[in-house]
Amino acid sequence: MGRIPHWLAPVLIYFLTIPSLSGAVTDKTVYPVGVFEGIPREIGVENGSLVGRFADIYRCVFDRVEGNFQFIEMPLARILFQLEKGELAIGLPLVQTADRDQYADFGGRLFQTEYVYLFLEQYPPLRQVSGLRYAFVRRFIGNQFLQGDNASAVMVAEWKQAVDMVKLGRADIVVLPAVLIDHLMAGYEKPFYVRTAAWVDLSLYVSHRFGAGRLTPEFRKAVRDCESYDDRE
Repeated sequence: MGRIPHWLAPVLIYFLTIPSLSGAVTDKTVYPVGVFEGIPREIGVENGSLVGRFADIYRCVFDRVEGNFQFIEMPLARILFQLEKGELAIGLPLVQTADRDQYADFGGRLFQTEYVYLFLEQYPPLRQVSGLRYAFVRRFIGNQFLQGDNASAVMVAEWKQAVDMVKLGRADIVVLPAVLIDHLMAGYEKPFYVRTAAWVDLSLYVSHRFGAGRLTPEFRKAVRDCESYDDRE
């Protein structure tokens, strides 16, 4: 083989040393995973591992994907922001929305959970009531469940704050996952009421920007394999 022309050597060195333009992911890459904080009975992080009622089904998924995954609890709004910016590889547990699909890939249905309305006075069908104030955490999909004319949303940082808003009369209804009711209403001795808002598919999202979305096919296959693995009861 002939010698490399002197003018070509710097070009070759440049292309051999720069990181991949599509994301420098190596065998040593740490994949940060954002875990929705504030629901410890359902999902949380303890000593670097997932814990809670949903932990087994998510462990089933991560056990099928090779990688060094670092689980970090954080608020929902921060999970979505960092997924969009490529600062997180994965976010969970999350419901699919058109907005989130713009910057991350939904893993497919892993299991279902119930979203409910929680309120402290008896109402007729909510669509018949005007001016209701609905409380829920920021960037939750609560806006999809507003009913009645002139309904408004009150957004807070944590689920407990949403429930407190109703207890203090600053909101009328909380929209939240049903699994949180027992914890958030523990010790409340007055009557309260719960109605189903919807059953929704829960899974995870894979960021488009972190590693150029290379993890998506593996996670979608793992979710399909684990969907029936559900011992949350």
